[in-house]
Amino acid sequence: MHLDEPPADALTALGRIAWAAIELESCVIDLCSLVKPVNPRTDRRPVSKQIEHAKAVLRCWTPSESRDAAISWLDRAAVAMDRRNAALHATPMVRFGLDRRPLGYALGEMPRAGRPYFSRPIEVDALTELRDVLSEAAAGWREIVLALDLALRADQVSAESGRVE
Repeated sequence: MHLDEPPADALTALGRIAWAAIELESCVIDLCSLVKPVNPRTDRRPVSKQIEHAKAVLRCWTPSESRDAAISWLDRAAVAMDRRNAALHATPMVRFGLDRRPLGYALGEMPRAGRPYFSRPIEVDALTELRDVLSEAAAGWREIVLALDLALRADQVSAESGRVE
């Protein structure tokens, strides 16, 4: 078995993980910027801190279905982002059988957030599962952003109509 790099289909699956991670991070940053406006190009906080801050701001909003949905979405996104970090910052390894023959590649994911060490085979099925987690976490983002935007506009109109001049 030639082990200079994983097979092309596994590298393609890794690329799909990277793409899903890029998409999810973009969704998270956009939602966090809507909740607490900041310039995403100059905000250098880690995404996990942006999520924590956005959730804290949301908890101060008037309770509503859209607010609660946004907090729940951010919770799911945070879990997926942690899994992304574990995989994309993993240690590449070669797995060996009991006979000391190489079996293939794996990603050694260090312990994080209460999870034990995990060895993820660099195989299409194992990698597709992670890509699906990232894609599913991003699902519903557009609807949440639209609902929050409507809520913000309604609050703004309400505040403006209550002004005494």
